[in-house]
Amino acid sequence: MKRLLSALLALCLTLTLAGCSDKTLSEALGDVLEDRLQEQSSGRDRDDAGDDREDRDEDGESGTYGPGVPAEKEYFDHEVWRGDVDYDDMDYWQYDLRDLEKYTDAIYDFAENGGTQEDYDQADFELLDELNKIYTLYTMADTATYAHAGDEDLNREAALAADVYYEAKDRAFEALKAMAQSEHSELMENSYGGMLMEYIRGYAPSEDEEDDLSARENELIAKYYSLMSEDEPDLDEVGRVYVELVKLRQRQAELSGDDSYASYAYAVFYGKDYTPEDARTVWEGAKRYFAPLVMEYGSEIIDETDALAADRDFDCSEESVLDALGRGAEILSGELFEAKEYLADHGLYDISRSPDKAGEGFTVFLYYYNEPYIFNSASGTFYDYLDLMHEFGHFVSWYYCPSSLLFGIADNDLSELQAQGMTVAMSCTFGELFGQERGDTMADWTLLDLALSVVDGAMYDEFQQKVFEEPDLTPERVDEIYAGLFEEYGYTPYEGYEREWMYVGHNFANPFYYISYAVSALGALEINELMSEDLGEGLDKYLTVLAMDPEIWFYSEAIEEAGLSDIFDIEAYGPIAEALGEALGDGVGAQK
Repeated sequence: MKRLLSALLALCLTLTLAGCSDKTLSEALGDVLEDRLQEQSSGRDRDDAGDDREDRDEDGESGTYGPGVPAEKEYFDHEVWRGDVDYDDMDYWQYDLRDLEKYTDAIYDFAENGGTQEDYDQADFELLDELNKIYTLYTMADTATYAHAGDEDLNREAALAADVYYEAKDRAFEALKAMAQSEHSELMENSYGGMLMEYIRGYAPSEDEEDDLSARENELIAKYYSLMSEDEPDLDEVGRVYVELVKLRQRQAELSGDDSYASYAYAVFYGKDYTPEDARTVWEGAKRYFAPLVMEYGSEIIDETDALAADRDFDCSEESVLDALGRGAEILSGELFEAKEYLADHGLYDISRSPDKAGEGFTVFLYYYNEPYIFNSASGTFYDYLDLMHEFGHFVSWYYCPSSLLFGIADNDLSELQAQGMTVAMSCTFGELFGQERGDTMADWTLLDLALSVVDGAMYDEFQQKVFEEPDLTPERVDEIYAGLFEEYGYTPYEGYEREWMYVGHNFANPFYYISYAVSALGALEINELMSEDLGEGLDKYLTVLAMDPEIWFYSEAIEEAGLSDIFDIEAYGPIAEALGEALGDGVGAQK
């Protein structure tokens, strides 16, 4: 119920990058989708992947083999429809809204004249699937703006594609509203149920001001990435862009009836079942327990990782990074290996190194094809291995739990636990993948990075909450707020530190997302502790969490189900931090 209410609110929101997956649609789509793209299907059957391994069940189905995990155990639904389409074969074009009319006209005809249940279900499916197509076109255009940051033509194209989707969605819901209010509305109830029917009956398109705010928001985000792509960014202008974004978003919250953009974003964008006030526990835990660990162990581990990043003998090419992901996945789980093979076979990634790219990494969902896609701006260092492993956690979740464009909203905290947990799980293979010395350094960094996620996730959430509460915000005041928190969280000032926040894209594109890194890192650290005690049991715990659908499970529900600690209880922080301190101490000690 709570998740559905959040999803309904999300229908009226601006477009954002996705991090994870949601309720599976395979049963609803069924044979219709399979027929639609059958001729486009390419690549070998996933059931054939890796069938030369000895750890497969008697029927040849993909089992889960890994350290201490039963070969016959499966965690995921394998009956999921996917488009089987290579990314390079997905065409982009400017969608003509006149092409939508035959789908909306069909719904209006049912509203006026009725018809059979089977025929209505088909018309309803085709309309929603057309929206999936339009949104996928937008996603492709938007992703291109990250691959070519600063390209004004691409920015305009992405903005146009976004506008087309908003208009298409409004037209589609106006048709559905007419159907829901008609004497033939019972035909809809088979698919929508009572709550959605009531929402659709009362659907109101966004107001002109809301549309204008959304358009301006997209322009400002594109401007930020364009500014930051310069060799010497104009940070004064970046500050002005940020202040305008804050004021714009405060107005968006007002129009929604919420006087706090923080609570608005928590509930509506990210579907959290806790409030900005609840996050204060995370702030306290980060300052009291994790900032000291970062200060104690961070410098030495960073020295080691800096040396590894400068190691020119370490092959960090795109091919090596993808190969390591496959070998790590194969060691851990047949189901993970299946997802990796699909990713590679269909080219559902851009992990190349390019000076034109925005410095971002993310995973999006291509709704029309039911396929996830990974983007990362590579550095040519060992970090590329870890970045891809993190995004692969998102990819696997979406691969097995496809998303609903209109009626789903993922719990980002659970999604980030799935992603950060993937890197933790992979870390047990680092010695085999990279050699013991490099593997130990990368494992040390993985743990330190999680500790930093707790500290930075809390710090940026507190920073954003304070900024959005400021009545007369100026760029100078933003710098002052950040500078104060920077020291409060234990960091040592350096020249220019007060503007460090400008280099974190989430502050501009996804405000109030960062707390998810802190919350999820705590769960990932606990999973790491379990894996260090019993590798098989810890991996089983992680795969159980990874298989949880983020549009069905809240983070708090998922960790309770998995037997992990309640991170909104300050008493939980001490034991997690103590185990992390021991692990970091052992790791650093082993390098001496």
